[in-house]
Amino acid sequence: MNEQDRSHRTPTSLFGRYGRAGQLGLLGTVLVGVAGSLSGSPFALKMPGAWFFGVPSLASGGIAHARALLLWSELTCGFIGILLLCRAWLTVCRIVRRDSEERTGGLAWLLAVWSAPLLIAPPMFSNDVYNYAAQGEMVSHHINPYLYGPGVLGASPFATLSQGFWINTPSPYGPLFNGLDGGVVQLTGHRVLASVVILRLAAVIGVALIAAFLPPLARSYGHNGAVAFSLGVLNPLVLLFLVASGHNDALMIGLLVAGLFLARRQHPVLGILLCSLAGAIKAPGLLGVVAIGWMWNDERLPWRRYRNLAGAAAIAAATFEGLSLLFGLGWGWVRTLGGANTVTTWVTPFELMAKLLRVISRVTHVDVSSTVFLDVAHIAGPVIAIALGVRVWRQLPEIGMPRAIGISLLALVLLGPIVQPWYLLWSLPLLATTAGTRTASTIRVLSVSVSLMGALSLGQVTSELGSLGPLYALLFALMLAGTVVATGTSGGDEGASLPFTFRTQSWRPLPTWRMQQA
Repeated sequence: MNEQDRSHRTPTSLFGRYGRAGQLGLLGTVLVGVAGSLSGSPFALKMPGAWFFGVPSLASGGIAHARALLLWSELTCGFIGILLLCRAWLTVCRIVRRDSEERTGGLAWLLAVWSAPLLIAPPMFSNDVYNYAAQGEMVSHHINPYLYGPGVLGASPFATLSQGFWINTPSPYGPLFNGLDGGVVQLTGHRVLASVVILRLAAVIGVALIAAFLPPLARSYGHNGAVAFSLGVLNPLVLLFLVASGHNDALMIGLLVAGLFLARRQHPVLGILLCSLAGAIKAPGLLGVVAIGWMWNDERLPWRRYRNLAGAAAIAAATFEGLSLLFGLGWGWVRTLGGANTVTTWVTPFELMAKLLRVISRVTHVDVSSTVFLDVAHIAGPVIAIALGVRVWRQLPEIGMPRAIGISLLALVLLGPIVQPWYLLWSLPLLATTAGTRTASTIRVLSVSVSLMGALSLGQVTSELGSLGPLYALLFALMLAGTVVATGTSGGDEGASLPFTFRTQSWRPLPTWRMQQA
């Protein structure tokens, strides 16, 4: 064992054996938090009443666009912070991978310490939590969120902070989330900021569920729980887009992981119930119901599998009916499930390919229609994802539930019409439970690249840098390049590869559906 590895094992600092990596990650999240807290920051909503600090007051009537130096400082601070966080995470992953002793306590401590600055700062990288609060205000006044958008609230502070597309769009979320949403707003006495704080804490509870159940789920498949934790929970995407942004995906993923673990521990009915609750937050959680139903009692006869699947569907339907009656919301969520698909982001692979086609068209003077390409891709992509999912699910008994669900969701997201950074987290923690060398490398590559690309859209980054002028833009690029060089560019000694392989490396599945008790 070399001196560096010994130093990581010696708990001589706040971060124990993770030492400098822990400090670097904390510095990264502090910088990100500072960047989002400054007035005029492009990383967070800057409107009166949006947070406790860093926003214009009602008395001042708002502020003008940030001065060049301030805006440059915010952009530089934010992206350097993300780079440092990613570099620290890659180092921690390498330390955990090389250590045969499984420990998750130190990793959980890192998660808590790295998360703290992000929770002090305002919600960043997305304004969705304000839309959640506005939808909760609607529910608290018995306005059906499946028929109307927050704009129906009129001049309410909730509607003022609900921005963009969602202001007039019905909620795409399940009855459990909208019911809890309305309860939160009532609990806070219809105060916007208090509602936003509690909704962010609900996302933290979701992350805690993932942290609690992902390692034992990995161990049930013969994998190292600490490796799964480092890849799937300490992930920069989790910190930036679940903790900092407060997305309700955290609750959905946490309930899904918990349900799959309980099913592995011979409690399939409880597992189906939790996965049904996950689906009542967001629809992707229902894949857990399908997986558990298909594997129930490890039946080999097809007709028995279909019978068990029908039983799982009945439990899920009863759960949804109970929630709909409890909160008085009905089944309107079925009509609004595709609402988010009308939004596109530049991160979408097909959108990137369309942009490339436009460049090729200009360079070669050949008329290549990117619009036609997108029209075809938005139909063909989901079809390919479904075909891939069918192939994966036919091998479900061999590859395991987390991997089957993870590959299916990742394909659906990457080949679908919209990719938001946090959508990748539907699949990456699940893939981390049985990750071999290639899958782990893919998780690292996707997580780092999307963390950087998802902080701001390409159009916003170029617009902000363009407003600064060439000198500030050059200084910004030099600062980022200097950070990469100073901290090292390698996060590990393993190459990356695409994740669509159906065999897990160095994993032998359990011989039966029921897990043997340790």
